[in-house]
Amino acid sequence: MTVWVTGTGCISAAGMDCRENLESIINGCRDNLSVSDTGQKTFSVPLKHNSDYSRSIELLIQALNEARHDSKLDDMPDDVRIGVVIGTTSASFLNDIRFHRRLRDGNLDQETLKLYLSGNPAEYVKHTLKLTGPAATVTNACSSGTDAVGIGLSWLNAGMCDIVFAGGCDELHSVSNAGFYSLGVLSGGLCRPFDGSRDGLNLGEGAGILVLERGESAEQRGAEIKASISSYGGSNDTHHITQPDPEGNGLERAVRKALELAGITPDDVGFINAHGTGTIHNDQAESKTFSRVFGGNCKYFSIKGCTGHTLGAAGAIEAAVTVELLNAGIIPASVGFESCGNGVELVPVTSTVNNSNAQYALSTSLAFGGCNSALIIKNEVLS
Repeated sequence: MTVWVTGTGCISAAGMDCRENLESIINGCRDNLSVSDTGQKTFSVPLKHNSDYSRSIELLIQALNEARHDSKLDDMPDDVRIGVVIGTTSASFLNDIRFHRRLRDGNLDQETLKLYLSGNPAEYVKHTLKLTGPAATVTNACSSGTDAVGIGLSWLNAGMCDIVFAGGCDELHSVSNAGFYSLGVLSGGLCRPFDGSRDGLNLGEGAGILVLERGESAEQRGAEIKASISSYGGSNDTHHITQPDPEGNGLERAVRKALELAGITPDDVGFINAHGTGTIHNDQAESKTFSRVFGGNCKYFSIKGCTGHTLGAAGAIEAAVTVELLNAGIIPASVGFESCGNGVELVPVTSTVNNSNAQYALSTSLAFGGCNSALIIKNEVLS
């Protein structure tokens, strides 16, 4: 069964909606930089904080509203089963420092408790929109957003619902910032994915949402088809708790599984929106994988030079951007790259490609614990 994408929404340091994100990524902008409490550069969103919800929920609301409008779902239909699956890291309960500090000190108040109880992003969406389908929050580190889209795909294929809001959200947070700082993988400057002189990542924040839909539902509503999700592939390389297999063998299994399920060959993939964090080990693993699977003419890039690494939201933002790039017929340059080295020998895209006729694109995510995820997205405009 074909699963359509009928709406997209995203917010990041690169833009407040999909259009702004696309323009920034195409133009290689690195705006909205700030300095974290550890002195590192981070990519922050100029969003006014609403104390009624966590910042992660605010970011999610922004992307969700855009995706709903894009999919003509401003008014929710009563007779359609709609599910929601959201990937995240910082929106999970364990990161609510204010709640746990007040609980420890015996000063817990109603407002803090309310924020804590409204912190589950999928449950927030389900109850706010009164959805009748399944709801799940995925916390699988940096592959969470991609995994959420894969889960939504499986729900629709299994007939569990007609429409799924699938994506991810994450805020800049002191817990994740301290964690990556302690690992020594934060760059002191701007991140340089796949570059020979890369020295680490820049954290970012944001949210991305895809509206996934069964064909009969989209037809009945008269929804516009933007793309389709051809397949999802996942694997675990069990190499290291924080580092991927340096040869990318686990990622290769995920990518080849996605290709097999989509019924296509590597030659059919027009471009790859890579995880591309700017860390030594991640970029090496991805570059080696792409070289083996797709060969020396592979068109791949990372958008994290514009968005920063948005953790659990990254795969969802990148999936939404991939849909928009396919529709626009554009393949952007990999911002921050100058030359190969340090384990990367495959040159990413160095200048923007206009009038691309890519029919299929691959989006990859890697996560702690050896998790690897891959999505194949089809451009239905060319079908």
